[in-house]
Amino acid sequence: MALCRKLLQEDLPIPYNAVEETQTNAVAVLGPDMIMRRSKVCKYILLLFICAFALSYSTVFLRAAGGVTVDLSFREKSSKAGEIVTLDVVFSSFPSITRFGPLEVNYEDENLEFVDAQMGPELVGFSLTYEKDDESALVRLTSLNESLEEAILQSAAETTGEGETTAKSSDPVAFNTEEPVIVATLRFRIKESARGEVKAWLGGISGLRDSVLENVVAGAGNSASLIVQAVVSSDATLSSLSVTSLELKPDFDPGIFEYEAVVSKNVSDVAVNAVAYNINSSVTVEGQSNLKPGNNPVTVTVKAEDGESVNIYTINIFQSDALSVQGISLQDKDGVEYFFEPLPETIVIPADFVQTTMLLSGKEVPCFKREGVKSALIYVKRNGMDPGLYAYNQDTGILRLYEPGKMLLRSSLILTVEQVPASVIIPEGFTPASIPFGNTEISGYVSKDKSTSIAYLKTEDGSAQFYVIDSQNRDFYPYKTTTPTQNLFLYLFIVCASIAVVEALIIGLMFYRRRHQFRRQAKPRRV
Repeated sequence: MALCRKLLQEDLPIPYNAVEETQTNAVAVLGPDMIMRRSKVCKYILLLFICAFALSYSTVFLRAAGGVTVDLSFREKSSKAGEIVTLDVVFSSFPSITRFGPLEVNYEDENLEFVDAQMGPELVGFSLTYEKDDESALVRLTSLNESLEEAILQSAAETTGEGETTAKSSDPVAFNTEEPVIVATLRFRIKESARGEVKAWLGGISGLRDSVLENVVAGAGNSASLIVQAVVSSDATLSSLSVTSLELKPDFDPGIFEYEAVVSKNVSDVAVNAVAYNINSSVTVEGQSNLKPGNNPVTVTVKAEDGESVNIYTINIFQSDALSVQGISLQDKDGVEYFFEPLPETIVIPADFVQTTMLLSGKEVPCFKREGVKSALIYVKRNGMDPGLYAYNQDTGILRLYEPGKMLLRSSLILTVEQVPASVIIPEGFTPASIPFGNTEISGYVSKDKSTSIAYLKTEDGSAQFYVIDSQNRDFYPYKTTTPTQNLFLYLFIVCASIAVVEALIIGLMFYRRRHQFRRQAKPRRV
């Protein structure tokens, strides 16, 4: 040992016989049994740390495997000032996602003007909401497949006596693909001042959740750009065409130039909204006032920027006495009879509902419908009561009086606030309270820390349950009660990790004490 220290201090190579002598001395001091025991202890410590590392990172690794890259892409490689261009928001894959957002799409405010946004064509059952932020020149997109999430929660709630989920052939199946998917399309108009290259890029990305109600990792990918051509446009087409409170047939398409719509006999004027693709095109509307029984052609003339190209769109609006509701009635599922009444001129219809008709016992009656909502609003009365708007579901025969303060509307649902039945247990820790929702307040319950508000709501098909009310975002979703089995794997991981840490500390302490005792022992010296 002394020879080794001397050689190290003098920075000289150690002879082979010196190393051999050192090893012989170490074995003589510690003994072969002591060395074997220390080797085993080191192996056990290493194995425990490997197990703890695997447990703590297994979940993260699995989630990362389902990661999504979000890309932006203009459909047009180049365009002209004043024209409308389309921007696609593309997910690199779609691992059973049930909701996402907000996704922030930034754009050059000096070159682009936001027009609107629509849901991707492959995402059936999803609803899209968007918010334009003029100060920051960005659009926030949020999407949700609410019917699928409700079906998933309902399927998970139907368990066996041991608490294990019972698999069914009717269990909800989420859309899942490894291929790129267009989740939303945004339209922008190129401003007259735009020149050269214009760009759009992604900002914040959050809120991706899959069919097991777990977050999905997402990251920003490619931005988008296109070249603006500075030439006079000959485009004489419309980018959008609609008639307030009326449904056009067929659905609008820039290449279709003739449409139909139906109004009741008490409607004399309609409001036509027509927007040209090119901002420099002129749009003229004629025939939308003083409607008469029969066909009323409404023409929309679009003249291009070059002054030569012209397109004429025609809307044939039929005002028919056949929509008279006198003597027409219906019965709800309980056999109560309701009679249709003529629509008053002062009637107020909720936003996004359009006037149309539906067949009832072979007769056409007026109603108001909203895309994605099963129920239609009809104007009826029952004996001994004043007429009013009712939400009517033809599939179930359920009628409910439309009350703005007691009915929550969303793109795919109409829910009504109900009294909690005696057989339903109010979640623990919640107390009665008034919950703000938009411009109204509904009756519900709030948690002790005031962080969660819930209400007992009934859907269009008559089923009812507790929903979480998000007053800030004017949203609601099914309330999910946490059960011990849902956190079983988390508890097991915590217990295993704790045991591994304690064992490592104990082994380390034993090793330290043994080493300390060895240092205090008298060491034999060579004479």
